[in-house]
Amino acid sequence: MIAAPDPCEGCERNAYALEIAGGHIEVMARRSRPAGLLNLAADDLIEAVGGKRRDDLMRLLAGFDPEVSRRARAGFGAVGGCRHQGGIPRLLPAFSDPEPPWVLNAKGNVDLLPGPDQAGYAGVVGARRADAYGRHVAEDLSREVASAGGVVVSGLAFGVDAAAHRGALSSAGGRTIAVVGGGIDRPYPKQNAGLHAQIASEGLVIGEMPLGSGVWRWSFPARNRLIASLSTVVVVVQAAARSGSLHTADAALARGKPVAAVPGRIDLGVSEGSNGLLADGAMMISSSESLLDLLGLEAARQGGVVPKELEGAWGTLREGRAVAVLDSGGIAATAIRSDLARLELLGLAARLPGGEWVART
Repeated sequence: MIAAPDPCEGCERNAYALEIAGGHIEVMARRSRPAGLLNLAADDLIEAVGGKRRDDLMRLLAGFDPEVSRRARAGFGAVGGCRHQGGIPRLLPAFSDPEPPWVLNAKGNVDLLPGPDQAGYAGVVGARRADAYGRHVAEDLSREVASAGGVVVSGLAFGVDAAAHRGALSSAGGRTIAVVGGGIDRPYPKQNAGLHAQIASEGLVIGEMPLGSGVWRWSFPARNRLIASLSTVVVVVQAAARSGSLHTADAALARGKPVAAVPGRIDLGVSEGSNGLLADGAMMISSSESLLDLLGLEAARQGGVVPKELEGAWGTLREGRAVAVLDSGGIAATAIRSDLARLELLGLAARLPGGEWVART
């Protein structure tokens, strides 16, 4: 962890205003999608959203103490940066954005934040209720990106997000950034607490809300703009027609970032939004190589990983014929069943629900 000066008091105060006005922003967001609120300074924000409770919120704001935020960061082993001074050295280059965070809190390897014009950042997002195929694709793509020296950026949600982080962590170096909607010390969802802790230890967890903050519905599109801002390319793996992942894609397009999508089955609702992106002109990700090309990365060399005695089963698996051999019965099925189990232990094969086998490159 690097030593860093704290964010300036003005930016800390503006971030605190987001926290105390969170419920009022939520009410406004239910009526419309308010633009520009995240750029408002504390007094202007409360004036805009406070309504009948404006005076109460102003009294809370008057009691703001920047030392509370600083002690919370120090106690959690985190660092902070802001728009105006000090803090995380790479904060401002990373967020040359129309709505940069007032404060960025971070725990982990801050060197993972991109510098100016730095490529190789894949925003991998998708459905919380992704099926086994979607989770598998997200994990494999992310493993390949991290193995090639890139960084995987996602939102630490269920489904595709969690699979993307796990794929990157399974590659040496923990090259993944989790962008959270609340305080970086409050894992959300709680079921991902273990993954949250692993990313904070091996990768990087960041967020713009004060430590201790919970989340609102508006927290997620707010988080999504940061994912888009950090990413070289945003990849949607699976998304329903009204998925929040499509907000990330919209945020990327608004920032001039390319959007790509993984094609999915046309009879699954969880593919409707991602397939719709492809119909609208998003780039198609048909393999890890196609994503690496978009990111300007070269695949990591993995020669010699497959033991010689397993090369036959590996070839059958890569050609998509493993299930047919298993279904044929006899000696060939017995042999390949044993070989597939060994490939699975080596991390080169994965067994999906329903008995299907897929290769992991």
